[in-house]
Amino acid sequence: MSRLRAAPLVVVFHALDLEAARVRAPGWTEVRCRPEELSAPDRPTLAWVRTGMGIDAARRTVGAIPDIAIEAAVCTGFAGALAHDLAARRLVVADPLLDAAGKAHETPLADSLAGAARRANLDCTRGALVTVPHVADTPEEKARLRDALGALAVDMESAALAAALAERGIPAAAARVVLDTAAEEVPASLGALLRRPGLLVSSARIVARMRPCARISARLLEAWLTHELPAAER
Repeated sequence: MSRLRAAPLVVVFHALDLEAARVRAPGWTEVRCRPEELSAPDRPTLAWVRTGMGIDAARRTVGAIPDIAIEAAVCTGFAGALAHDLAARRLVVADPLLDAAGKAHETPLADSLAGAARRANLDCTRGALVTVPHVADTPEEKARLRDALGALAVDMESAALAAALAERGIPAAAARVVLDTAAEEVPASLGALLRRPGLLVSSARIVARMRPCARISARLLEAWLTHELPAAER
């Protein structure tokens, strides 16, 4: 008699509610929960867990996860482009994934995510993504990061998540969708908008991209769960 395997639990980490869009994958149940609410499922489950913004929030989130088996984890959401040839809505699969000091963190699922992107016919670039502790809000700051680290895109959580997950033996990778281009300035705070009202126009343009960018992440996850991690095999 064959031994039944536990139902797989896949966790998708995202910083903002706007980064999570509904995922439809045969055989998978989708939930949204706090990290401490994660539990061993009785059916294949994709769990969205919101971290909040920043490195410290990312670390706290992983630290709050109970001691349960997690099949895989994906760090997803939005990114800022550092490379000028990365257009908005472009998917970036991190390989390598860097922290602000240039240290590379393991992303053992990068191959399967890139394969899923091809299956879904998504515009995808595989390359260096860097995680920094602050918003890269100006073209000058983006150029500085690009020149210093050779990264294509930037976010504020993925490297911290990957490092914390690796300590717990959970395989992970990061796949981010470009929200703002290398040439665009984004407000780092409400105060920045008040000081520079001209940013309202570019901000409105960027906000309008959020839903389509979130849907791209969902399409990637649908292809990944269906073809790279099919529930039927569990």
